[in-house]
Amino acid sequence: MKKIVIFIVLAIFAGAAVNAVPSKKKPTKPAAAQVDTIAMMIDKANKGDAKAQNTVGIWYYNGKDTLRQDYKKALNYWFLSAKQGNAYAIGNMAMCYQLGRGADKDSLTAVKLYKKALTQGNKSLIPKHEQLMKNHGSLFSSLLLRDCYHDGIGTDVDQKKYAYYLEKAASAGHEASQYELALLLLNSNRADKAAPWMKKAAGQGNVGATYYYGLLLFNGQGVAQNKSEGINYLKKASAKGFSMADYQLGRILYDGDGITQDYAKAVEYLKKAASKNRVDAKWLLGKCYLDGTGVDQDYASAAQWLSDAAKSHEDDLKALLKNDKDGIFTQYLKGLKNYYVTKDFGAAIDCFKKVEKAKNVEGTAMKALCLANEGYAKRNDKKAVKILNKIAGKSATADFALSSMLEEGRGTDVDSKRALSLLEQAANKGLASAQCALGDKYMTGDGVVKDMTKAARLYLLAEAQGRLTYLSAQNLAVCYEKKIGILPDLANAAKRIEQLRGYKINDTLVEMLKSIDI
Repeated sequence: MKKIVIFIVLAIFAGAAVNAVPSKKKPTKPAAAQVDTIAMMIDKANKGDAKAQNTVGIWYYNGKDTLRQDYKKALNYWFLSAKQGNAYAIGNMAMCYQLGRGADKDSLTAVKLYKKALTQGNKSLIPKHEQLMKNHGSLFSSLLLRDCYHDGIGTDVDQKKYAYYLEKAASAGHEASQYELALLLLNSNRADKAAPWMKKAAGQGNVGATYYYGLLLFNGQGVAQNKSEGINYLKKASAKGFSMADYQLGRILYDGDGITQDYAKAVEYLKKAASKNRVDAKWLLGKCYLDGTGVDQDYASAAQWLSDAAKSHEDDLKALLKNDKDGIFTQYLKGLKNYYVTKDFGAAIDCFKKVEKAKNVEGTAMKALCLANEGYAKRNDKKAVKILNKIAGKSATADFALSSMLEEGRGTDVDSKRALSLLEQAANKGLASAQCALGDKYMTGDGVVKDMTKAARLYLLAEAQGRLTYLSAQNLAVCYEKKIGILPDLANAAKRIEQLRGYKINDTLVEMLKSIDI
């Protein structure tokens, strides 16, 4: 919730969070006796009595007889009482932070304290804020009540009252509430009611509302259809990093719906969305690589992206294989299954030969990898190197494999210079495993000048594809520890480090291969 400046007649709220606001009637006892009573209460408060601390806080907040009004002292006594769990003192502290009395205004802290007071039994706060809302249209109170009735804080969950106070906050111009209300209406099939609120929130810069209003315009839901204007809104949302907008724009450009068809541009948007784990974007991107639409045909990349989305697109995967007219991609997947799952390298070579015969370079590359695999009884590193040399530069898979063999001297003489060149070539083509391997070199200075910035850049590229190796994930964590400047989200470096330290490889390709019957 954003910090909110509240303009309220403070005298009305002064007792809203307390359990016993003193009467303004003149004391009936002699002044001396009254002073003694105050002194006694202060003494009890100073000795740690929570109820007395709360009462003395009330006296200092309002001013009482010989006690001058002093918000800071009031807040201090309420703090001491709140530390002992006094729900009324906690509510009183919330009031101070809300109104900026005894402390700087801080709506976030105020809300947190109000909710804590409600949770701990100070249920009188609900009717008090309802009265404030009714009498003064308090935005703060409407937001607090919105949350309370939605989550059941200090009261029962009440969807009608939640919607009521949500609309009050939206009508007062609160951007997040406008968006929340629009989503509520949209999810209840009231697009015509949702559209105006989406537009208002979008006008205030809400990126989610910008996306949805663009989608409503594009589809003509709840508003007159205007595809070009809808696309403009989607572009605005995309520019702010909203991944759903990236996918929709990729889809629109792929289909040429309301805009000139542009496969290459579609792929750009799909890559952005896929890097943020948009499953539908991964599926469509995989199809682009499979068909060579907007990008060079690449069976390896196609298989990886399709596998990432396979669980959510089981029927689509079955249809894709069923409609594989020449059966080449099916043979490629069958070869991969033999290679990765059953470890039958001879059978895998037979499949990859069929792919190679169709003049698909990935078939040749994988045939060479089979020949070089240490688990193959007829392993032949020299023959593998010979094959890889013939297709070097035509396949990132081949470049990476040949780089490894040249560096290790397997089937050929060691050639570190060419090995590095081929590794860079594979990384530049977008092969995540090559990006990780090259990043690892820059991380340690293995054959290159040590450069953690270059390493971090390469790791981020691989991570965007969901293809970090375990070692690279650990190295990227070190980059965050060192606060390398190009890294995003450095403000949350501790969280990123924790995620990377616990990184586990999720091999969706193997999972997909196991699941398909080919």
